[in-house]
Amino acid sequence: MKYQKADYDKLIQQYAERKFTKNDIKSFVYRVFSMYERATVGKVRVPAKAFANLIDENIQVDFPDYKIHSRQEFMEWHHWIHDLLLSDDHDIESIEVSYLGEGKYAAEFDVRWRGDFKDGSVTDLTVVQRWVMYESEQFDHPVIESYVAVVKSNNLISG
Repeated sequence: MKYQKADYDKLIQQYAERKFTKNDIKSFVYRVFSMYERATVGKVRVPAKAFANLIDENIQVDFPDYKIHSRQEFMEWHHWIHDLLLSDDHDIESIEVSYLGEGKYAAEFDVRWRGDFKDGSVTDLTVVQRWVMYESEQFDHPVIESYVAVVKSNNLISG
């Protein structure tokens, strides 16, 4: 029992010392994916510029077949991918949050990404993602510093 209490006490101490709790980080991840979906679906579309304050000026993104090294490149990617899509959906599985040093956080999770493209093709992938975020005095949300996505499975392939 003491071991579990010690873990709990450590967690509560981290909450006291940090700007964000683990659930704050999880909520932020869900918010970003909701914004991605609203960039392609709905009466009011979320524009690329809405992501500007959510990502670092020098963000590092490693997507399968696409690398990003700045906020400007992220915006270009956002326009590119959403110009190709009719719609998309993200189903996030169990986000694991860890506290890193110097006010940083990591979120690791699987996301099933489904989408319909304007050319008639579809996608259905499960992608493992790891985001590193940091606290900013300027914002009441974390800022994404790096973002790695690796395809775990192609759900269109049967067998």
